[in-house]
Amino acid sequence: MRRAPAYRRLQAPAFYMVVTLAFLLISAGCGNLPGGQQTTTGGAGTNVNVLSAPQAPPGLPASLNMGMAGGSTSVDSLKAPQHAAHMKRFTLVAQPARLTLGPGFITDAWTFNGTSPGPTLHVEQGDLVVVTLINHLSFGVTIHWHGINVPNSADGVAGATQNAVKPGQSYVYRFFTNDPGTYWYHSHQFSEAETDGGLYGMIIVDPAKTTFHADVDYSVALHEWNSNNNQLVLALNTTVGTLNEAAQPGQWVRLRIVNTSSTASSVPQLVTLVGAPFKVIALDGHDLNGPQWLNETPLPIGSAQRYDLLFQMPSSRSVALVTATDSNPAQYQNIPALVFGQGTVPTTLPAIKPWFDLTTYGRPAHATITPQSHFDQVDSITLNNQVGNSLGRMGMTYTMNGKVFPDTGMIMVKEGQVVKIHFDNQSDLYHPMHLHGHFFVVLARNDRPLTGSPVYLDTVLVPPHTRYDIAFLANNPGVWMLHCHNLLHANWGMDMMVMYSNVSTPYTVGKISGNSPD
Repeated sequence: MRRAPAYRRLQAPAFYMVVTLAFLLISAGCGNLPGGQQTTTGGAGTNVNVLSAPQAPPGLPASLNMGMAGGSTSVDSLKAPQHAAHMKRFTLVAQPARLTLGPGFITDAWTFNGTSPGPTLHVEQGDLVVVTLINHLSFGVTIHWHGINVPNSADGVAGATQNAVKPGQSYVYRFFTNDPGTYWYHSHQFSEAETDGGLYGMIIVDPAKTTFHADVDYSVALHEWNSNNNQLVLALNTTVGTLNEAAQPGQWVRLRIVNTSSTASSVPQLVTLVGAPFKVIALDGHDLNGPQWLNETPLPIGSAQRYDLLFQMPSSRSVALVTATDSNPAQYQNIPALVFGQGTVPTTLPAIKPWFDLTTYGRPAHATITPQSHFDQVDSITLNNQVGNSLGRMGMTYTMNGKVFPDTGMIMVKEGQVVKIHFDNQSDLYHPMHLHGHFFVVLARNDRPLTGSPVYLDTVLVPPHTRYDIAFLANNPGVWMLHCHNLLHANWGMDMMVMYSNVSTPYTVGKISGNSPD
C-alpha cells in the first residue's frame, strides 16, 4: 500500500478524494438531449450517492462550444442505424454501492449495475451494440467506449457529443464493433472522479475469424482504490487479494489486462506472468504480428492501455499474474495476484528485468501508414508540467505546448487526410496519450522507426524525456478529444481537441450546461 496523493486526500470524505476536472462543471442543470434521447426513469432515480458529488473548478467558463461554428454536419447526425442484422442489447445502471474488496476492505463506490468493474460486455465483430445507460446517481454521468471507433454521437463526452445524463434519466448508445479486441468503458463526465470512483468496465469484441486459439479467456482490470486510512490499494477486478481461475494442464489461456486507474505517480503499473512463458498477442485490442515468447518480462501498462497475453498451462504447476505497484516498481508483490490452476503465488518472486519494448517486439509486416507515407499535415505537441493556474486553481498544471485547457488549441483535420502527431515529453512523468474515435500507427520512438511488428494503439505511453511519432487516417468525422489518460493530468490541463472542419455540436462545456468531460 502507499499513501494517497494529496489531491485524493484533501477533496472528499470517505474512500477517496473527489478531484474537480480540468474543464468542467457540476452536472445539475444539464439540458435534455435533442430528439428525446434523454428520458426520466422514475422513482429509482431518487437514490442518493453516499459519496460527495464531483465539484467543478471555480474558473470554468460559463459556456464553451467545442465544435466548428457554422459547421455543416452536427454530431447528432453522426450515429449508427436503429437496426441491423446482428444486434446485442445491454442496460447499464449507474448506482451507488458498497464494495467488499477483501477482509477489512469495504469501500463506497459508484458502479454500473452494482459492481465495479461493471459487467463485461461480450459482443462479436460486426454487431450493432445498443446500450441503455440509466442514471441512479445524484449527478450526471456518461459512457465513453474507450478504443472503439464509434460514431461521434456515441462517444460519451459530456459537452462535446452529448449532455451528461442527469439523475433519473437515460441515454441510448448505438455503435458497430468493426474491430475485434479488448476494450473498456468509463464515464467521461467528471472523468477522474467518476472513473476512479468505480464507473468503468470492459467490453470484449470476439473476431469473426479466430486468430489465436484459447481454451480459457479471462479478463482482469487493474484499479487503485483509496482505503479508509488514505492508502491507495491496487485491486484486480473485485479483490485486493488473490483471484483464482480454473485452468487445466495443457490448456491455452488468453489473459486480457486493462489498467483502469489514473496511475497518478511517475511510473506505470508493471505486471508479469510467473510459471509459464507467454506472448503478447495484442496491444489496445489490435493483434501483433509474429509475437515472440517472453519469460517473466515486466509489462508497463499505462492508464487505459490493454495487453492480451497468450500462454499454455504447464503440466504440474500454476501460473500467476503478479504486479509491481506504480509507487514501488523495483519489486513484485504477492498481492494482488491472479492464479491460474491449482496452486498459490510463489513465495519468491523474480527480480524486475528490462521492460517490454513494443518498438522491437514481433516481426515486421505491411502497415497501413509508415514513416515514408505522405502526411497531409504534421502537428507537434510538447508535454510538460509547471506550477500555474488551471481554471481558477493554483497548483501543478500539465501542459500541451506550454498551455492548459481551454487554451491548448486544436488540431484541425479534413476527412481522408493522413495526420502525423509528434509527441515530445519534456517532463519527468509518464503521459499515456489517448485519441478518441481513431486508432493510430506508432511510427517511431526518439526518431527511430519500429523494427518489430506494426503497432496500432489508441493510447500511447510516452515516457519522460522521450519522443513518439504516431499517425492516423482521418476517417471518422466528429469532435474528438486528445488527452493524457492519467486523469489527474487531464484534470489540470492536458487536453485538446481534434476537430473535423465541417462538424459542429449543439452541446457546450461550462457552468450553464453543467457538462464536465474531464
